[in-house]
Amino acid sequence: MQGSAETERPRGLLGGGMPPSARVAFRNELSTTLFFAVTLAAVEGGIASAYAKNTFAGVAPERTLNFVVAMIGSAPEFANILSFIWLSAAHAKPKVPVVNSLQLAVVLSVAALALAPVSPLGLAVTAVLMLLARVCWSGIITIRPTLWRANYPREHRAWAVGRFSTVQTLTVAVAGIGIGLLLDQSARNYLAVAPACAAVGVIAVLVTRRLRVRRQRAMLQAEVEGPPVGRPWQGPAIVWRVLRKDRYFALFMGCMFTLGLGNLMLMPMMVIALKDQFGASYTQSILITTTIPYILMPMAIPLWTRLLDRAHVVKFRSIHSWVFALSTALFGAGVGLHRIELLFAAAVVHGIGFGGGTLAWNLGHVDFAPPSQTSQYMATHVTLNGVRGLIGPLLAVFLYEQARQAGLSERVGATAVLSLSTLLCVLGALGFVALRRTMGSAASAAKRTTG
Repeated sequence: MQGSAETERPRGLLGGGMPPSARVAFRNELSTTLFFAVTLAAVEGGIASAYAKNTFAGVAPERTLNFVVAMIGSAPEFANILSFIWLSAAHAKPKVPVVNSLQLAVVLSVAALALAPVSPLGLAVTAVLMLLARVCWSGIITIRPTLWRANYPREHRAWAVGRFSTVQTLTVAVAGIGIGLLLDQSARNYLAVAPACAAVGVIAVLVTRRLRVRRQRAMLQAEVEGPPVGRPWQGPAIVWRVLRKDRYFALFMGCMFTLGLGNLMLMPMMVIALKDQFGASYTQSILITTTIPYILMPMAIPLWTRLLDRAHVVKFRSIHSWVFALSTALFGAGVGLHRIELLFAAAVVHGIGFGGGTLAWNLGHVDFAPPSQTSQYMATHVTLNGVRGLIGPLLAVFLYEQARQAGLSERVGATAVLSLSTLLCVLGALGFVALRRTMGSAASAAKRTTG
């Protein structure tokens, strides 16, 4: 029974083949994603870190600046710790007004960056505003899946979300280049760049206001009558219960923590090394830390999709993790040998790794979770990512500064930290290989459902 009974696949950039209501929602969200990505570019980890490091070098104490760079660069990850707060805040409330409020908070935070002076106080103000913007964006990320579940048929949802991700990633990559080129002309151009990025975000706010949520009344009623959402302070208890009950998932999270810690130590060290060791421009730093990986990411996703469609996430990670081990090794070699061309090559490999990481991030926990506990497993995954996002970058800068105090050169100190980063990625990859063998046939094929 195929033919006319078979659901038509979406086609084209604007979602042809979708049901009319889903197509309207898709075009609305695609526009929102495009415009809001320009705003997000101003506070994207690599771009924001490069701006802070290059702009405030020689103005703020170097040690303080390096730790601030670590905090700004890791903000997208450790903001995930607040996922339980956003779930609670949006529970049983219309989602579009909540998303709109968070969008407006991001826009205002980005616009206010232009008011921060180039001074030690200005560095603190810049850091607070960038962190606030990323925290509010984490709320939008937490709430959006509820809108997607309501507005898109199950068989079209992954297609739609994939298009949103591709548009956002490529827009941030291109906007990052534009920001870098303008800042290379003059750092004072940020006085215009930040408000301009924020102004484009206002369009996204206005477009989002028109978004309609299908069966919203029934959805909200189900939330009211359903089990109460966990309070923010109950998050650690939920994580502990999930890990204690599911041994294999706990081991999987341990491997993820090790691999992720190594990965997250990378960003601040690259921003610091590019400025202090290589004297890189804004554009060069943004190219290596953001634009090249972001452009490669959507190009690599179809390659990794074929593997993840056939494999349990443990098998997938036992293969995919070695790409991150290679990229961190190349970054370390580039710094150790003082060859910037190796850093560009490492950025390409890292982007290929990001493509697979994006897929596994969204789907991997489903291979472990019972259907009724999917959200708890995802919350556990997101929370632990936030914890390592808080630890990894600060640990990297702490070790780097300790090496500097011990009399080692910037080059040797950065190479030592990047070597540790590589070692952690290798240990994480070996952990996945060992877990795959321990699980045996249970890790041979995916058990997730689509949608």
